[in-house]
Amino acid sequence: MENQPKPTLAQQLGHASVTDTTAAYGSPLTPEIVSAILRDPESRLYPSRITVFCDDCGTDVTNECMVSREQTSAERLEVARVHMRAKGWQCDQAGDFCPAHRRAASAEPTSCAKCRTAFDPTDGRFDGRARHAQTPYCRHCIDRCHESTDAFHVCAICR
Repeated sequence: MENQPKPTLAQQLGHASVTDTTAAYGSPLTPEIVSAILRDPESRLYPSRITVFCDDCGTDVTNECMVSREQTSAERLEVARVHMRAKGWQCDQAGDFCPAHRRAASAEPTSCAKCRTAFDPTDGRFDGRARHAQTPYCRHCIDRCHESTDAFHVCAICR
């Protein structure tokens, strides 16, 4: 047991989740920890430039974030969103909104984000004008997405 090599700092940081990394080392990572990660060729973490856009005004903020190979795209985006929330942004299921637009975004939408038609909660049709679940879209716009299996699928909803 005594002859086993001590793991490097970078090896100790090999967390795959934002919560685990933040809980263990604080947020943001210190320059010393980042330097140790970059010097270790076996490190699972690496810097990645991630941009978050305000869904209302288009303001964009780009940050260098430490992510791991095991993280999905959504988990990597969440790393950037955690940082943006600390700067006053609203980043949740409704979207990403800069401090200037966070109050307007927090209100429940009253019209479809795609076709801008007012939601009609009495319309029970599968392709009607009622709001689809908790999305910002009406059932009509959701129904227009045929969920193609094509890798390059882009529709009115998926854009």
